Amino acid sequence: ARRSFVLNPHYRAEAFALPDNMKLLITGMQWVGEDKLAVCTYAGEVWIIQGANGPAMDMKFRRFARGMNEPMGVAVKAGKIYLGNKAEITRLTDTDQDGEADLFETVSRDWGYTGSYNSFSYGPVIDQAGNFVVANAGHAGHWDVHNMGWALRSKPDSQQVEAFASGFREPNGIGTFGPEKDIFVTDNQGAWIGACKLSHVKKGRFYGHPASKPAPKELYAGRKNFDQPAVWFPYKLARSSSGMCEITDDRFGPFKGQLLVGDFQNAVVTRVQLEKVGGEWQGAVWPFLKGFQSGVNRLVMGPNGHLYVGGCKTVAWAANAPFSQGLERVKFNGKVPFSVKEVRALTDGFELTFTKPVKLFTAADIDGYDIWQYKYLYHKKYGSPEVDHNGKPNSFTTIDVKRVTVSLDRLKVRLTVAGWKPGYVTAVRSLDVRSASGEKLWHDTFYYTLNRIPAK
Repeated sequence: ARRSFVLNPHYRAEAFALPDNMKLLITGMQWVGEDKLAVCTYAGEVWIIQGANGPAMDMKFRRFARGMNEPMGVAVKAGKIYLGNKAEITRLTDTDQDGEADLFETVSRDWGYTGSYNSFSYGPVIDQAGNFVVANAGHAGHWDVHNMGWALRSKPDSQQVEAFASGFREPNGIGTFGPEKDIFVTDNQGAWIGACKLSHVKKGRFYGHPASKPAPKELYAGRKNFDQPAVWFPYKLARSSSGMCEITDDRFGPFKGQLLVGDFQNAVVTRVQLEKVGGEWQGAVWPFLKGFQSGVNRLVMGPNGHLYVGGCKTVAWAANAPFSQGLERVKFNGKVPFSVKEVRALTDGFELTFTKPVKLFTAADIDGYDIWQYKYLYHKKYGSPEVDHNGKPNSFTTIDVKRVTVSLDRLKVRLTVAGWKPGYVTAVRSLDVRSASGEKLWHDTFYYTLNRIPAK
C-alpha cells in the first residue's frame, strides 16, 4: 500500500499501490465471491483483484477482459460478471478457464446512444426481482434517440427493456437500498438540475431533465414540474455526485443502514440517512470522509466490513485530487465519533439522535442551534443559486427554534421550530453541543431535504 491522504481520527484508509501496467480509472466495482473484486475501467477493461479483502501485499491483479465500450458499472449474478457498456449489458464468461473472458454475450441493448463522450449507461444493478436496471444519461441525447435519460429494467431472459422512469441528466451513481432493494440514482448539476441530488426511482416518475422518446416530443423542450429527490446535496459539499453503497455491517461504525454517496470533483464521501414520510423517502446528508487520492467514483462495502473506494480523473472529469487513478480501503478503527447519528422529521421540528450522550447544558441551550431553509430553481440554465422563501437568489430564510427538549438518556434532542415550510432544504447547525465527555461534534451541520412535513 501507499500513503493515503484520508486523515481521520475514526477511520483509517490505505491506498493500494497499483501495478505499473494498469490504468485503473475505476467506473464499476463488485465482489465475485468472498475474496475477488471485479473492477471495470473507463478504458474498457475488467480486472479481477484476488485477495482484495486481505493484506495489500498479497493482492493479485488479473485482467479478465478488454475492448469494452466505456463501461460505467459491473454486476455479479450467479457467479457471472455483467458489464454495463455504453450500448448494451454484456455477460462475460471464461469458458476455457484460462483466467480471461472469451465469451461475450449481449443481455440487453434496447436503447440508443449518440456517440457523445458522456452518453453513458450507468449500472447495471440488480433489483429485488433479479432484473437488471440501468440509468442512461440524457443531456447528450436527442429526442429521436430512444431511451436516453431513462431508467431501464431488463429481465435476465429477454433483451427487451422496460423504460420505467425518466428525467436523468448524468446519473453517475445507481444502487439499491433497504430490504426491498429500492433503486436510487444520483444525478449531476447542470441544465434543469439545480444541484446534485439523490432520487428514489419509481415507475412513471420524471426527475427533471428532458428525456428522449418514448417521452412525448413536445416535452423535450422542458416541463414545469418534476418529482423531487430524496436528498439535495449542497454545492459546496458535492459538485459531481457519483456512486453509492449501503452500510450493511456494524463493523464500519455506528451508521449501519445508511448510505454512503461519493462526490467525484471534491474527492469526498458523504453520509446519507433516509426515512419515509408520507410513504416517500427523504432525509439528510452530512460530510463524512475527504482526502482521497483520486476523484471518488465508485463505492462498495467488502465482506470484511470495510469500504472500498474506486477513483479516477481525466481531462474531461476534473477532481480536487492528486492522481488520475486510485483504489483505497477504509476501515473503522473502533473510536466512535460524536455525531448526529440520525434525524427524524416531526410535525413541528426535528428529533436528533446522537451516537453518544450529550452534555445537558450544551444541548439544552436554544441559542446553540441555527436552522435555515433554501431551495433550488427549476430552469434550463446550468445549476441554480440557493433561494429563500421569497425567491431571492443567493439567500436563505432563518427558522426560529422555539424549544429544545433533551431525552432522559441524553441521546436524543427534540427541536421545536416555527416558520419552516415543506419543499425546502433545511440546514441544522449545532456548533456548541458537546458530548458528556466534552467532545465537539465530528460534523456540526446536516442538510435535510424536507419534501414533506409529517401529518399530525
